[in-house]
Order: sequence, then C-alpha cells, then structure tokens
Amino acid sequence: MKKILLFILLALVLFGLPFIAYTAEDYVGAQKCKVCHMKIYKSWEQTKHAMAFEALKPGMAVEARQKAGLDTQKDYSQDAACVGCHTTGTPDRPGVQCEACHGAGKQYSSAKIMNKVAWKADPDKQCAMAVEAGLVRKPAEKQCTVCHNTKSPTYTPFDFKTRYPEVKHPE
Repeated sequence: MKKILLFILLALVLFGLPFIAYTAEDYVGAQKCKVCHMKIYKSWEQTKHAMAFEALKPGMAVEARQKAGLDTQKDYSQDAACVGCHTTGTPDRPGVQCEACHGAGKQYSSAKIMNKVAWKADPDKQCAMAVEAGLVRKPAEKQCTVCHNTKSPTYTPFDFKTRYPEVKHPE
C-alpha cells in the first residue's frame, strides 16, 4: 500500500504539478495572442509545436510512431497520456501554443496590461506588470522538459541550448 501511495505521489510530482499550477480557465489560447502578435503567430503556425496535436491522429507521424513501437493507425488524440503534451491547457487548444512556454495568459493578457498604447508609452512598466501577472518572458528549460523527457514514447535526447533557438521568436 505504501509503495502504491509513493508511486502515485511521485507520478503527481513528475507529471501533474506543472499542469496543476494553472487551470483550463487560465488559458486564453493562441487566437487571443495573435491579435497583437500576428508576425509571431504566423511563424509559430509553421512549426512542429503548432502541429503537435495532428501527430496524434491516425496515420500521422508514422516514422516517429514506428520507431517508438506505436500503432501508426491508432487515434491517440483522446489518450490522456498524449494529450497533455500535444495541447495547451485543454484539448480545445491543440498544439503547443504560446502559453505552454509563456505561462497561462488569463491574467497578463488583460486589456490593462496588453495594451499597445500603454506599451508604447512605458514598455518597462507594462512588461513588469505582465511578468507580475504571470508572463514568462524567456522560457527556461523547465518549460520544455515538462514534455521533452524520457516519459515520451518518441523521446529523443533533448539539449535545451541547441533546441531553444529553433523555437525562439523575435520579441
């Protein structure tokens, strides 16, 4: 019994805590970010992160699935073990969206903080307010390794310093 409880606690720490910090209602989705960050959004749309949910559908990511010994024709889009890393917050936000790296945006995306006029007038003040409200300006390795870890069946060694430039966008 103690081993089971210890295992559950360990699983919660490894998999659950990063997601418990935010609830589904705390996420606003890339569509809201896109309103002000169109150039970044358009760039993101072309990435593997944007298409991460598609990889769960039957017949997709065949090579990666074969290499991992997964069924190439299975629909993994409802599999709880997969959806957490292939969506942002909830399955209705498919792909690894802005908030997977920058934190759930409900608080920092408010009109008081994300206001173009206010940002132009005093960018330091607005940035400080956004960070105070939960914005992660520069994601760290911990944001990536929530999913890019050995628990993933398609895991490949992950080197943050090498991989970060692949997803970094201009501010």
